[in-house]
Amino acid sequence: MQSAQPTIDQVLASLIHEVLLGKAYLEIGKGLAGADPVVLSTANTFFGLTLEASLQMSQMFAAKLYDKKSGTVTVTSLLDAADFYAGAFKHGTRKEVCDAVKDAQKRMAELLPILKAVRDRRNQAIAHLDPKMVTDPKALETEAKLTLKDLEKIFEETGTILNEFYRLWKDTTAVMDFIGDDDYSMALDLIADAKHAQVDKWEAEFKEPCPFPRPKKAKPPWY
Repeated sequence: MQSAQPTIDQVLASLIHEVLLGKAYLEIGKGLAGADPVVLSTANTFFGLTLEASLQMSQMFAAKLYDKKSGTVTVTSLLDAADFYAGAFKHGTRKEVCDAVKDAQKRMAELLPILKAVRDRRNQAIAHLDPKMVTDPKALETEAKLTLKDLEKIFEETGTILNEFYRLWKDTTAVMDFIGDDDYSMALDLIADAKHAQVDKWEAEFKEPCPFPRPKKAKPPWY
């Protein structure tokens, strides 16, 4: 029995959700990568693994958006559906929809080198463990070089593509940001405040400079 094909509404909603999650993981990874080492040292294992997992998950979501596996819901399958059902878009003419498809294809073509790096990393190190990775772990850093800005570009360009079709389909656009993707910073601030209090307590008790460092974040005025 052949499974039902998702509607354009479902495809758009699912792909937008993938972008939101991918961007959120990337923002968390970036935030932890730039966080105060004194704060992170309170739980090196937890923060280290969370940082690595966030960056890996952002790559997985980027890879899913442009997966080459047959039958998967991707940006490419959205373009195919938009091209096929161009006349069904209620808030754009057939020509506007076809032009949007061409614009999206152009944007995707410019992403190809980055997407190849993402796909290689997914296939060789994240979703699978390639024998070459075992024998030469550093090779991937050269052969599939990938930066945070590269991942940002994937999500930004994909968000632009999706919003154009969302506009033509529903006469609206989506905010491509996950609400609360920076709430980890409040936890880091609370840890920094507690570290300041710890240093103050030590110095008050022993009447000399504390042997362990304060966070870079200034001590709050209420301490």
